[in-house]
Amino acid sequence: MLKIENLCASAGNFLLRDISLRIGDKEYFVLLGPTGSGKTTLARCVCGLCEISKGKIILNGADLTRLPPEKRKIGYLPQDFALFPNMNVKENLLFAPSVRKIPSEKTENLFLRIAEVLDIKKILARPVGKLSGGEKQRVALGRALLAEPEILILDEPFSSIDEGLKTALWFEIKEILEFVKIPVIHITHNLDEAAVLAQNLAVLIDGKIAQMGSKDDIFSNPSSLKVAKYLGIRNIYSGKIVDFTGEKITIQGDNFKIVAANEKGNFKNSENVNPATTIGARVKFSIKPQDIKIIKEGVPVREELKDNIFEGVIVSSHFLSDTCLVKVKSAVDFELKFPSYIYERHKLFNGKKVRIGIWQKGIAVFHGEGL
Repeated sequence: MLKIENLCASAGNFLLRDISLRIGDKEYFVLLGPTGSGKTTLARCVCGLCEISKGKIILNGADLTRLPPEKRKIGYLPQDFALFPNMNVKENLLFAPSVRKIPSEKTENLFLRIAEVLDIKKILARPVGKLSGGEKQRVALGRALLAEPEILILDEPFSSIDEGLKTALWFEIKEILEFVKIPVIHITHNLDEAAVLAQNLAVLIDGKIAQMGSKDDIFSNPSSLKVAKYLGIRNIYSGKIVDFTGEKITIQGDNFKIVAANEKGNFKNSENVNPATTIGARVKFSIKPQDIKIIKEGVPVREELKDNIFEGVIVSSHFLSDTCLVKVKSAVDFELKFPSYIYERHKLFNGKKVRIGIWQKGIAVFHGEGL
């Protein structure tokens, strides 16, 4: 288990502030955040490559805070893989065990297992300069694992991989690391990558942990506008609370009314809010684009959509690889996201009038510090 307690550090003018994390045995933990948020600086702090000004780093009960990097038993895979160009694949793989003086008979067994699992046995004699991006990634990962780390840190490991190969490697690497059975910190700014790989994750913004928890909770219930915007949610509106019950929050916008589910994690800190003093409060709220549904004619409206039905017209449609982004002009502009086949199934087109329904649980309401 890795525990980071109230860590503070600086890199030039950049500050990491009061970082606290706990990563369990065999856990695949993703550290998610925009470029420049401090993800790599935090990784370097854990590895001992960047000095901290405050806090503790504890791995499996041992305090690493002041230990030199070579004594921390941490495997680190940097963004550029850092393979030695003057060595072939096998020499790169065996470098760390030789430096750490791991017995050769122990290394040989592990070496053969890792080479087979990573599917690199056929390229052991190949020079590093002759490797593809995916091959370099496997070799760098194998080198890190052969050092027998107690935890592995992957810093943007797919950043230099072609898009066509990247998705396949997400699943492949996850299977490999489940086989190795050590905790992993995976650093990325890619939302899809985090959604595929993470068990739990933390969102790092401006050198601080903005939100931490299960991936389902974070993607479903952003804790602040900063997190919502980082997650790519563009349906963000302002309004005033006009009704507040145990189950629902009713918000009046400039020219529309909307009802959100009052679940823990939706109206932030709602368990501490007095309904009598909340009526009239100004709030902001976000709506996930995939939680806005096209209502098909002649089909009964689902209960969780009934309070939020709007008439509108499609003003733009954009197709990605397997999804579609549609903007509907209604009382306000809404952005919808759904699988591309839905566009054909509903016979949609720009200029078509549609009815849409908003799932109450897809609305996150922010007030006070949540703003």
